Amino acid sequence: MIILYSYPNAHLAQVEIAKLQKKEKEKFENEKEKKIEKEISKIQNRHNNEIKAMELRIENHRNALLREQSNKLYEIELKYKNKQRELERQQKAEREHFERIISSRTGKGKKRISRSMPKNY
Repeated sequence: MIILYSYPNAHLAQVEIAKLQKKEKEKFENEKEKKIEKEISKIQNRHNNEIKAMELRIENHRNALLREQSNKLYEIELKYKNKQRELERQQKAEREHFERIISSRTGKGKKRISRSMPKNY
């Protein structure tokens, strides 16, 4: 059996091969583009999740700092009020001491020494 190959048949075979190669190349390129888009989407989602997590950590840290600052301010206010009460007690004791001294020297009743500052200053 002898098969004769002719030029027109060979040309048709080459054209058919070229079409198949072109079709396969387009299919490959489409699949490649889909894979690339899928990976880009994964990376974008991961990036967005990391941003949200970072924002949440920042917000939590900020809230912790605000609580700490509020607690420190409260402690400072308490110390100030305690010092103020202590000074008022000390001033009252000194005033009473001086009133006793004055009353014992003058023989008269208690004289109140007026305060230089109002009580609720």
